[in-house]
Amino acid sequence: MRSISQPAPISHTLFPPPLLMLCAPRIAGLLPARVPEPEAPPDLKMFTYTHPGLAELPAAERERLLDGAKTLLDVALDFALHGLGEDALRAAEVVFHRAAGGHPPKHFSGPTAYNAEVDADVMTALVDLSRIRIPTREEARRELDEKMKAYRDQNGSDSWLSV
Repeated sequence: MRSISQPAPISHTLFPPPLLMLCAPRIAGLLPARVPEPEAPPDLKMFTYTHPGLAELPAAERERLLDGAKTLLDVALDFALHGLGEDALRAAEVVFHRAAGGHPPKHFSGPTAYNAEVDADVMTALVDLSRIRIPTREEARRELDEKMKAYRDQNGSDSWLSV
């Protein structure tokens, strides 16, 4: 690569000024930056559960059981990765126990078991809240337009708008 010299002004000292030499393409920004290659994502194995007994369950029970298992696995993963407390793991266990068709104990073995039952109620409510879907502005506008069109078709005009 050819270098371009940058002449320095003549100095009145006994020593000559240093000669600075830089590669021309780097000065002009013509070469791309040296960026390391991105690492390949880790090879994640998909988890699939196929048990013949799962097909024998009625659809509602199967859905309830799979939701309970998903909640348990989500909390267990957060427990392992982010240090979620053991109380949350116990509560998720109770949620799964209920989803599998288990009944709450008549007598709790101690405060920890009682708290897990109470926390499971809260966790179930939070999971149910997370499933609520809020429509976007466009979806709400489209729904309103459909209702307006249905009203116009039924009544022939927008008489309620002119009030």
